[in-house]
Amino acid sequence: MARAITDIKRLEKSREEVIEENVQEVKEAVADNKDAILEGIELLSALQKEGTLETLSAFVKAKDETLANVVREIDKEQYTPLLNNLPELVFLLGDLNVSGIRSLSSRLNNGLERMEDEGTTKKMNMLDFAKVLKDPEINRSLTMLMSFLKGMGQK
Repeated sequence: MARAITDIKRLEKSREEVIEENVQEVKEAVADNKDAILEGIELLSALQKEGTLETLSAFVKAKDETLANVVREIDKEQYTPLLNNLPELVFLLGDLNVSGIRSLSSRLNNGLERMEDEGTTKKMNMLDFAKVLKDPEINRSLTMLMSFLKGMGQK
């Protein structure tokens, strides 16, 4: 009958071999994630230039005290209406047609730029007003405005 194995010798790596394996693993990870690492460095650089990195670092070091101060400040009575309305505001944001608002915002910006270019000192009489109604862009704007007002007035 065979003797039972009682002494197992594990293959032990030297410290140099472990270090070499770790360095190789880090090199592979850097090569695989080069773009992300470079973007991370750019982000850290920008945060440091603006002084934000130092602020974040201080915040993390004193997070318990800082969070206690934030909670104490928010708990003041002057913020109660804001905190009560916050859930409704979140639901309102969910109901908004963001693409429609973006389109409207773009059109408003175009109108404001045009107004600044042409100025507002010129006065119009009824005949001038009737003439500009023939302009397709003005007619389209007035039609959109009337549709908006009609929709806003509906229950």
